[in-house]
Amino acid sequence: MSHDATLNNRMPGEPEEPHGVTVPTPHHHVNYVAVFLSLVVLTVITVAVYFVHLESELAKVLLALAIASIKASLVVLFFMHMKFEGKLIYTILIVPLILCVLLVVALIPDILRGPLFNRPVFSPNEAAAGGTGVVGEHSPG
Repeated sequence: MSHDATLNNRMPGEPEEPHGVTVPTPHHHVNYVAVFLSLVVLTVITVAVYFVHLESELAKVLLALAIASIKASLVVLFFMHMKFEGKLIYTILIVPLILCVLLVVALIPDILRGPLFNRPVFSPNEAAAGGTGVVGEHSPG
């Protein structure tokens, strides 16, 4: 029943509906079994990507991240009911999403070039040979 219909069906002298009363939104039917099965299939595909021979490891990681983002969007849309929300909730969702993407992108240099910049300070081989154990220093001879 719409708001205009309730105003027209009012008897004379009957008070108006109080402000802040909302009309219940219709319930949306979601096939949770289909969403769950699609998440299972995408998980199997993600595991299969590990065993596929690709040119670079970066391609495997990017493909796995793409599949993971599809799975995350399914969870957000259906299990968190974002598919049926208004536009304001989507604008609120954008800020944490941008921060999450920035954090992932900021970690990429550490993942790709980590061993190059993080040399070990202590070398057990030099310490066993009678050296100081610190990389770059020589024992007095």
